[in-house]
Amino acid sequence: MRKSLIITMVVVSSIALTAGIVSAATEHNVTTSLGGVAGDFFDIDGVVKVDSLVVGQQSIGGVTFFNGTIVNSTTDATGADNPVTFGDNVRIDGRIYRGATAGTADSMPFIVNDNMEVSGNLAVNGDITLASNQTLNVADTTITGLSTDDLSDGSTLTNSDAVATLTADWVNTAYPWAANEIADATRVVPMSLSDFYTDADNAPADITTLTTPSLGYKASQGLFLQYIEDDTTDFGGQLIVPQDYASGGAFKMAVDTSGALVTDWNVDWQVAISETAGTAAWSTSMANEAAVDVPDNAGTLDILTFTPTSQTDISAGDVLFFNFWPDSNTAAGEPNVEIYSVWFEYTATQ
Repeated sequence: MRKSLIITMVVVSSIALTAGIVSAATEHNVTTSLGGVAGDFFDIDGVVKVDSLVVGQQSIGGVTFFNGTIVNSTTDATGADNPVTFGDNVRIDGRIYRGATAGTADSMPFIVNDNMEVSGNLAVNGDITLASNQTLNVADTTITGLSTDDLSDGSTLTNSDAVATLTADWVNTAYPWAANEIADATRVVPMSLSDFYTDADNAPADITTLTTPSLGYKASQGLFLQYIEDDTTDFGGQLIVPQDYASGGAFKMAVDTSGALVTDWNVDWQVAISETAGTAAWSTSMANEAAVDVPDNAGTLDILTFTPTSQTDISAGDVLFFNFWPDSNTAAGEPNVEIYSVWFEYTATQ
């Protein structure tokens, strides 16, 4: 029976091929030609080779059983294997896996050798690993359920640089900032020129327009302490180091001259630092510090910095006693030295 069926199919195929050459292609029902009825199976014990194959009908479809492997045995012009190609959308109603068995127990991962786009949700029941030097781009994406506890040791999240406005008191009790995580700020203790006194290390007196140094005034520039040629009388004062003091501590002075220097002007100074908070500064001897040059830069305000040698001895609550004076200068025609402001500058805690 099977041999006669094969012979009959060969005859029918030959007739169909001959008819196709003579006239236009015509559809033939092989089942009817072989005496079968709808639903019959035709068992061909061999290889069937066709140029094209249509399975099922329009709107009805059909089922193709492949009890084995689909392989494209052809190659391109260079000898490279041609892949099996699906020229339409593909629907798969089962799981996709590689190798003889499904699951992750073997060393045969399912490989996608191209970029991949998922239009719906992506659920992963395992780890996600990126190769080295790759970028995970989650811009404008909301990530939920992630906390610092989920990060491995040493991992950090970049802070957002977006502008944020606090509309209420910010209370962070779960993860408060440590003191060393807040940048220290530079702050100053301003001192009024009228608060200083002259001849500070002898018989101090209020500074006036008649004392040395004298109190002067220029329109559009304001008050200043003025030293003229050969003046060496000191002026000074005292201050309490603020409680937010963290480190540093230096006196600063805004200075100008009434003209170009002939030789040199220097400002010398002394400071006493109480070694214990609440202890009077005068219980510590005055330390003579290195003089600071006055720049030859007439008409421009220059900032001079006076840093105590024993700066590390300064603590919050200390009393600082200080005085300043010009070095002796006998050069004829020296300009006046004008001091417009004096202040104490330090690094403060937040």
